[in-house]
Amino acid sequence: MYCQATGNGEVYACCPSTSNCRGSVEGNPVCADSAWSLWKGSYGNGFCCEIGLLGAFVNGGSVAGTCVTSVPATMSTAVLVTTGTATATTTVKTTSMTSTSLTVATVTTTSTVKSTSTSSSISQPTTTTGKPAFAHYMIGTITNDHCHQDIVDAQGLGIDAFALNFDQFASWSNTTVDNLFNNAEALGFKLFFSFDMSTGYFNDPNQYASYLMQYISRSSYYTYDEKPLVTTFGGGSVSTSQWNQFKSTVGSIVLIPAFYQTTPSSSFFSNNPALDGAFNWNSWASEGQGKIVVPTTDDETYLQAAKSAGKLFIMGISPLQFKHIDSGQNWYLRGEANLEYRLGQALSLQPDMLELQTWNDAGESHYMGNIWPEPISGSVIPDYTDGYDHTGYWQVLPSFIQAWKRGDTGTADMVPTNGAAAQGVFWHHTQLVSASCAPDQLGIGEPSGYQNAEDLVSGVILVAKGQTGLIVTVTSGASTLGQATLAEGFNKFSFSGLTTGAVSVRVAQGSSTVISGTGPISVSSSTSLCNFNFQVVGLA
Repeated sequence: MYCQATGNGEVYACCPSTSNCRGSVEGNPVCADSAWSLWKGSYGNGFCCEIGLLGAFVNGGSVAGTCVTSVPATMSTAVLVTTGTATATTTVKTTSMTSTSLTVATVTTTSTVKSTSTSSSISQPTTTTGKPAFAHYMIGTITNDHCHQDIVDAQGLGIDAFALNFDQFASWSNTTVDNLFNNAEALGFKLFFSFDMSTGYFNDPNQYASYLMQYISRSSYYTYDEKPLVTTFGGGSVSTSQWNQFKSTVGSIVLIPAFYQTTPSSSFFSNNPALDGAFNWNSWASEGQGKIVVPTTDDETYLQAAKSAGKLFIMGISPLQFKHIDSGQNWYLRGEANLEYRLGQALSLQPDMLELQTWNDAGESHYMGNIWPEPISGSVIPDYTDGYDHTGYWQVLPSFIQAWKRGDTGTADMVPTNGAAAQGVFWHHTQLVSASCAPDQLGIGEPSGYQNAEDLVSGVILVAKGQTGLIVTVTSGASTLGQATLAEGFNKFSFSGLTTGAVSVRVAQGSSTVISGTGPISVSSSTSLCNFNFQVVGLA
């Protein structure tokens, strides 16, 4: 029997194949034969479509999903779980088992039914090696509902696991971690720890050994080659003997720290023999490198060192880094010529694993997922993140992750995932580099590195196979910054000349608009806050 985990606390569907479907979130599941494909839609619930149709759903809707020939802009593309064979088999009745209580939004539902299965646990998908894609997740005071939504959204993008950035033992952090693990188990998602060993936090891995051991045996803990994966942020000063003691205590694990302050070298693993891999955290050009395309020098050094030593390499992908909290935390690491290049770099280099930096780090502005109000309430972070939604990146991330998992070594076959002729995103600053902003309302002025920022509008547009004649036009205020003819597949663009006023991007075929978008925040030449965050706008 195969049991499809539910997303909303209702009964599980246990079928002789991996296919089952539901008509509604609270509805009784029905087994589908192998001529149908299984999709995951609203709240992570399964539904089935005939081969050739796409699964689509409305976020938060009461229907698990519907089957369409192309996904309309008002709906989200469902996650394809299993593909049918186009050969029908006999449909069989469902068995089911008790579901644990799970809070979704403001509703808690618990369904208890008799089980006819001999198994005492729910089958969970197991990641061994493959080509995993992760997202770095900052642990803060995050409600259970928001933990649930983050997982559902990450699954919709094709992300395999969250790397939980954990920096302290506190009731709020423990509660959030437990919420995440409980929701992950209900939704069939994975998690692993990234222990924060930067200044002021953990300085010895043995400080968190016993805490880790509480979670690594859980079904939702991510394993690589059947061993729990453990990463860090920092920890470069930890000795080999400390790492060995830690590994001896917790048992067989895959240990891949991110020594962000260590200069990569070919001797990295001979200097750190206890490690099973390396993670290059530095996914941005450094301040001293100036206005350059994001480099891959460190990635290549780590990758070659890992290959030579028979170890592993995690490559990071991040759009920018901007922090503006106080005089000691005020910097900008260039986002120009970054993400639109980094996607292709990752496919070309073919590391063992990828990690998006990050899902929700609002403080450093490189969030690519949801940012919720509760973990940043009472700080100055909302001053430079409110209104700066970054989920526009979701227009291109699923196609990228699919290309990564296919083993593509370039971006040529990255196409829309929503069934449309084109799909894309653009981003830019909302103040000119020369804008008057200092001293700003926080009294700290321009961030270090701001001189590497540029007055650009950049983005990525994916074009469906066979589509020709599409032209993108970028306008800023009353000015047209430029036009370009789009090819099928992946198109990156960057136009200089950003000026005051609203920024719009339009993709047209002749006189007909295919997709378009306008940033809700206009660009200014004088501001009360030196804000170098990106405005990110999806094109639909």
